[in-house]
Amino acid sequence: MWCSLSVDAQVSTEIALPAGVLQKILMQTAVTHCDGMATLHSTSMQDALSALYLRRNYAPLWQEVAERLSISRLTALQDELRQLDDDGLWLPDYSSAVQATQSSDMCQEVRLSSYYLMALEHLSRGRLPQELHDPQWQAAVPPVDVGADLVELALVNDASIADAFSSARPSLSLYSALRQSYAQMEKQAQTQTDIASGVMIRPGALDDRLAQIFERLMSAGYLPSDSALPPNYDFSLQQALRYFQDDNGLEPDGIIGAQTLAAMNITPEQRLRKIRINLERLRWIAAQREDYLLLVNIAGGRVRLFREEGMVWESRVQTGRPGRPTPALISSINRITLNPSWTIPPTIMRQDVLPQIRRNPNYLEEKNLQVVDFQGRPVDAAQLDWNKPTGIMLRQPPGPTNPLGQVVFRMDNPFSIYLHDTPSQDQFQRSSRSVSSGCVRVEDAEVLANILMESASVEQRALLLTLQVSDKTMEIALPGGPQLIIGYWTAEAGEDGRAQLMQDPYALDQPLLDAFYRIEQTTR
Repeated sequence: MWCSLSVDAQVSTEIALPAGVLQKILMQTAVTHCDGMATLHSTSMQDALSALYLRRNYAPLWQEVAERLSISRLTALQDELRQLDDDGLWLPDYSSAVQATQSSDMCQEVRLSSYYLMALEHLSRGRLPQELHDPQWQAAVPPVDVGADLVELALVNDASIADAFSSARPSLSLYSALRQSYAQMEKQAQTQTDIASGVMIRPGALDDRLAQIFERLMSAGYLPSDSALPPNYDFSLQQALRYFQDDNGLEPDGIIGAQTLAAMNITPEQRLRKIRINLERLRWIAAQREDYLLLVNIAGGRVRLFREEGMVWESRVQTGRPGRPTPALISSINRITLNPSWTIPPTIMRQDVLPQIRRNPNYLEEKNLQVVDFQGRPVDAAQLDWNKPTGIMLRQPPGPTNPLGQVVFRMDNPFSIYLHDTPSQDQFQRSSRSVSSGCVRVEDAEVLANILMESASVEQRALLLTLQVSDKTMEIALPGGPQLIIGYWTAEAGEDGRAQLMQDPYALDQPLLDAFYRIEQTTR
């Protein structure tokens, strides 16, 4: 069966080895000596293959018939690899396996397994290593044996290659929806003429560009295919334009300005590429998520709470502006502060508050700020040199103007950030909500607090209700609180299934696009 492996000539036919022992020797030799293997970025392929065949008692994987599917495992593998195109993965990565034919060659046996494990890694953990392209701080967690996980994925679904791919593919609803939207998009290269820049087009206006804008909106599905070009920028065209703006992270004001034209001039190929890198980002998130998860999208300005596979709550958030970005991180919500005071962080104090104090002697009184030392004891502000203040903090007591609102959700992290309520409720109406100094401001924060406290004792829930109508500060421990992932992605699928492209406030898309496509250019 394995006669085509070149190394088998080294095994003397004078020695009568049991068939199982000979097969083990040949399999181990193939793992270490055959060329053309796929690679893994998260673990050693050689170690993963050795573990896979050890668990199978060195039985071949690609010479048997898949019982449930009544087709060979090789055919099943090739069918699944072709479907990776719908996941935004690059099919030439797997071409060696897709083009393989049934063979008893030992090297091909092991080579196919290497591509199988690589495909499972790409689906379950991402095509690129996240730590190199989208680093995020993470609270201490037990190390994960990625190789063992990949082998387990392959073995648990040994009877069905399709089930293995299904298990590896992220079950996160955000991923499933975006994948379906991407799968339905036209992948063939399409030409597109840019809409020219010019004066803003306001409702009722006449403009030569309206015909091109009309065609663009109709081809994208924002207008019925049998629509007639209106004589001016009328109400129906405005409504379609507002839907387009909303889908692209723009203010849905119906005014066609520079940002709207830039979004309309994004080519179909650029849209496809942006969705591909965001499918990758969602694979990274899915690889680390737990069932009880609070998930924040920095770019999209939204927060979602998941239990098991379902989303149970969603709201808007305000995140850090580009000069003071919200850091990507993984931690856990472990306590809630009700009616918090606000101690001004060093960066905000140095860059924002001290200049105001120097210009306005009444600033502290107007903002209800208290000066305290590092032990929390009051300090006489009149005795300080505000050009070089040392050993002090500025604190604002609880109240309706406190920037933290009524509730703070705390987690371990080295950035001194947290999620919190805010009196700046009007900012939630903005299409781009990258407006904070780094913390995450949560709309309907009290609703989230009530949901998270559902697992608390009756006494703690009663205390929560009491404190919500008082001004007393209290911190409540939240054992078993949700995992928190603060991530960054710029594309999702809307309720209608259409892909929505968001703004990229921290300009992180282009570096990831460059990395994603640099690999493809060098391997063509």
